[in-house]
Amino acid sequence: MEERSVGEVLYEERRHASGPYSSHYPPLPPKSNDGGSGGFLSFLSIRGISQLKEKWSGQSNQANVKKPASLFISPRGEHVAVATGSRITILQKEDDYQEPSGLFNGGSSCLYTCGTWSESHNVLGVVDNMDTMYFIKASGVQIAQFTKRQLKISSPIIGLIPQDCGDGLGSCVCSFVVVTSDGLLHHVDVGREPSSGCVSNSSSAAKPQFPKDVFCFQYAPENSLLLVVGGIDSASVTSGLKPGCHLSLWRRCQNLNLEQLSTLQFEGQYCRLQDAVKCLAYPKVLISPESQFVSTLDGTGHLHVFRMDKESWALSSFDNVEGSTPSAANNLLNEQNAYLNDIVDFTWWSNHIMTVIKRGGIVLMLDMLSGTKVLEHDLAYSMPMVDRAQEIQGSIFLLESKFSDHRKIPSDHIGQLSDSQGMEEKAEDSFDQFDVSRMSWSLMSLSQKSVHEMYSILIGNGKYQSALDFANRYGLQKDEVFKSQWLQSPKRIRDVNMYLTRIKDLSFVLSECGERIGPTEDDMKALLAHGIGVSDQFRISEEENYDSYLWDFRIARLQLLQSRDRLETFLGINMGRFSAQEYCKFRVTPLEEVAVILAESGKIGALNLLFKRHPYSLNPFMLQVLAAIPETTPVQTYGQLLPGKSPLISIALREEDWVECEAMVRFINQLSDSHEMGIQIRTESIVQRCNGHLWPSTEELSIWYKKRARDIDYYTGQLENCLCLLDFACRKGVTELEQFHQDISYLCQLIYSDDSDSDSDMCLDMSLVAWEELSDYEKFRMMLKNVKVENVVKRLNDKGIPFMLSKTSAVSSATMDQLTDHQSSLHEENTSFLIRWLKEMAVENKLDICLKVIEEGCKELGNAGFFKDDTEAIECALQCIYLCTVTDRWSTMSAILSKLPQKQG
Repeated sequence: MEERSVGEVLYEERRHASGPYSSHYPPLPPKSNDGGSGGFLSFLSIRGISQLKEKWSGQSNQANVKKPASLFISPRGEHVAVATGSRITILQKEDDYQEPSGLFNGGSSCLYTCGTWSESHNVLGVVDNMDTMYFIKASGVQIAQFTKRQLKISSPIIGLIPQDCGDGLGSCVCSFVVVTSDGLLHHVDVGREPSSGCVSNSSSAAKPQFPKDVFCFQYAPENSLLLVVGGIDSASVTSGLKPGCHLSLWRRCQNLNLEQLSTLQFEGQYCRLQDAVKCLAYPKVLISPESQFVSTLDGTGHLHVFRMDKESWALSSFDNVEGSTPSAANNLLNEQNAYLNDIVDFTWWSNHIMTVIKRGGIVLMLDMLSGTKVLEHDLAYSMPMVDRAQEIQGSIFLLESKFSDHRKIPSDHIGQLSDSQGMEEKAEDSFDQFDVSRMSWSLMSLSQKSVHEMYSILIGNGKYQSALDFANRYGLQKDEVFKSQWLQSPKRIRDVNMYLTRIKDLSFVLSECGERIGPTEDDMKALLAHGIGVSDQFRISEEENYDSYLWDFRIARLQLLQSRDRLETFLGINMGRFSAQEYCKFRVTPLEEVAVILAESGKIGALNLLFKRHPYSLNPFMLQVLAAIPETTPVQTYGQLLPGKSPLISIALREEDWVECEAMVRFINQLSDSHEMGIQIRTESIVQRCNGHLWPSTEELSIWYKKRARDIDYYTGQLENCLCLLDFACRKGVTELEQFHQDISYLCQLIYSDDSDSDSDMCLDMSLVAWEELSDYEKFRMMLKNVKVENVVKRLNDKGIPFMLSKTSAVSSATMDQLTDHQSSLHEENTSFLIRWLKEMAVENKLDICLKVIEEGCKELGNAGFFKDDTEAIECALQCIYLCTVTDRWSTMSAILSKLPQKQG
């Protein structure tokens, strides 16, 4: 977010971890009893390496510092450590500071006063109220610990500075500079090998311009700047307050020597750390992110602001800086301005905007350039602390602390500084009553956002009314609010009317109407109706080209029409029952797949409806769909679906829409086959215009019917269903199947014969395929199988002779001169079925059967159909007599001859 001198600060507040934590933490690493290393890393060396120009005096005895919670943030915000009592909880940016990556416990009575991160080594250095230093990995493992005696330090430690040692550490893991209240700097190396001793060196030079006591400092590594706040009056060292202070700026040179850049005296009242319990705020000094301002907080809760010249590094009062506006000076530095008083903590938000926490826990943001308050947080926090990652602007962390015993602890619990000794004792006694082990905390962050980012956050958090107000305030489009409300809604009719109708992005509206599924039938119809109504404004004009973006809206209209058609079909085949999940699947499934599924499940009524509503889409797949109907299904139930030689002339469809025109067909034909809409835009009218009325040829129909009949017989043995199927085909004009139909009828007669005399004689069990493989004569023989004298004439009249005559009729209309050799031989074979069979009976010496047949055939020659004339009858009788091999059948032979017609010659 860009900085603004006047206006509001937009930010997002996010809550992260809270504590204390217990059972889900990993076990704590063991601590050494000698105060040395807590693991394989240990103290290597401590040496005093530099000094300020004047030694800062300190105290020999340290009192316990009453600071129940502390917040330590690494420069880039990769790690955040929350210290409450003797426990340190370490969080990491990787999981948005939600779960601890490490936990460390110090001494049972220690409180941590200061600390800092060496981010390049993921090591946290902290100091407790007894001036014991701990060096801890981000995992919570302690790598070193040093007591005040080991460090050989006589003055209290007020802070640590991490050293950037690069790769030249050798056996050293990391390095820190220790700053003590007497102004000395001590170098601490944390090494890999244990060491039994340490060295601390310090020196001083008499320079009266330097402070006697150091209350707080900040080190800015980007410019190697050290900013120090110290006292100038050595009197009243036990009072805890100083009437006059120095603000000095130093630059770190090689070998950690310090060069003075600027110094400034100001009136501030600071308390030492050991006396902080008697003050409203802990001493703190910070340089703004771009080194334009310096601010420091004294013990009374007053915030002092200074200007810093980046060219000369000179410090000056903010109201006296050249170029500062009178309004800024009047607003910020007026003694009666409440913004800079009663502050318990602060940090920089950006280069010229500061975040402060007022007594009572209210968070404010102040613009140093305009002298105005640009934000005031609505909520008040309990005992809040605030800080930021040093290398990041526009992002701060706020730590809130509470006690589990529910005692009311005001945020200004330390008390307001007073000259009354009774007041000081009361404040200290009140603090001593706090049980730090019962304290809980909550960590949250505030991050700067642009107007559009903040708008998106409000919408993403479901704060729709706030988002609408925000949009009104900044002149933003409200579509995103309504879109989010619509997307989070159950898609009911009221949601269509409340949200979808208010969205101006018609592409989004049509997309939602085409893709979303309403939970009920009425909701779905309302959604489709709204989309169709919106798309009605994009009618096609003659002068348009096909590159116009309007075609996308027309494609969307086609999709909506198709969805509406599919909805009506879905309700029809499901008898009015609506299921959002099933309909969602149904409307994107190719219709031929739906038809096959219905056919396989035997849902003939639903299948019939599907064919009626979508004939042009399904006709190309008609035979495939019908073949999926189980063979056990009676043909009569789906006879109306069986195709004839030509399609139905009249098809009842809905009235054609304006978008289903030739221009749209031409546009669709330009689309690739992989167009994402695919089948969802091909309504019946469009399919008719694109493909016409596709229908299988007569040959395809004949092949399908024959295969279907064979399948029915093969899978079910229900030959009567095969005959019924072909009967439908013949009645629907597929006359090419009449002969096949007749052959099956003869097989049916054989299998389902009701002739009581032949029931036990036939016992025929033959498949349709086996029957087709027989020659015509073999079929004739099969009809006369196991025939007897008493029933041979009836069998011939009922079955054999009609079959023989049907075969001869196929060639009777053509003259013998016009027949091919194959047809002539076939004719000869067919016309002699009976004679061939009688000869076979004679060979088998069944002259009784021959006698019976010849006798019957000679009664009315030429009419009965047995023999075509008397010559054929005489020749057949004589051949039968000559073929008989027995010698005791003369009477039968004589009887045969007596039945023949008398003919001369």
